[in-house]
Amino acid sequence: SLKNINTSINNIPYIPVELFKKYDLHSTNIENIFKILRSSGTTSNTPSKIFLDRENANSQTLSLSKIFTEFTGLNRPAMIIADCKDTIKSKKSFSARAAGIVGFSYLCRKPIFALDSEMNVILENIENVVSNENNKNILLFGFTFIIWLHMLKNKLPNEIKSALSKKGVLVHGGGWKKLQSHNITKDQFKLKVKEFLGIEKIINYYGMIEQTGSIFMECENGWLHSNPLCTVISRDQKTLKRSKFGEIGIAQVISSIPTSYPGNSILTDDLISIEGIDDCSCGRKGVYFDILGRLKAS
Repeated sequence: SLKNINTSINNIPYIPVELFKKYDLHSTNIENIFKILRSSGTTSNTPSKIFLDRENANSQTLSLSKIFTEFTGLNRPAMIIADCKDTIKSKKSFSARAAGIVGFSYLCRKPIFALDSEMNVILENIENVVSNENNKNILLFGFTFIIWLHMLKNKLPNEIKSALSKKGVLVHGGGWKKLQSHNITKDQFKLKVKEFLGIEKIINYYGMIEQTGSIFMECENGWLHSNPLCTVISRDQKTLKRSKFGEIGIAQVISSIPTSYPGNSILTDDLISIEGIDDCSCGRKGVYFDILGRLKAS
């Protein structure tokens, strides 16, 4: 059973996430690497570096597709990217934002950018997507803090809001710590999205550059969920022993996807609370949990 599996994975050794900032870690010859992902480096001035060969990059795309489709119910939707084109300029070295945009773009049709180079909304681009009768479903994707800062400056026209309320889904993640520093809660974020954009189906996700493709998506009850490709363990902040349900601990993320670098088991600097296994009322199996912030010192 899954509960027994989670007992056995308790003993899998982990790499502290900081090591990806300090060392070049790869599990294949360097000549096989064709892309390097870099974290934002917001908690330190040094970004993580993740080395990908083509096989690992393809695995990331396939896994993201499976997780995305299962949680959203969308299959090749039209896509509005809450960002500007400049974010994905580099082809060899990608930031976390760029990796997210490119990864989700592979799952959608005709992605367009909603922001210009000065991070102002391009209303015409959004109008073109929502007015196209062939677009039965629309994904708005972006990093949480980008959406808050730039997409929610002004309310969209009522006709666009009405269309997005019927066929729009927002998937967002990343940058929560910036919003939390301004005391902005998940509920406040969702209310403002509904008010300014009209979208009512809003799905948060938890992921990191160190395990791109392995994301944990939010269910209808507001809990983040594991899936057959990746799971999470909570560890006590002082002893690093496994925490009990409901206790605040450090997230250890475990994924089957990394092959070109040693990212299968990572001790993060994120604080979580695991609420249970297999019994979330949304009906999904696996671990369900909440992200509560970051360690002040790791």
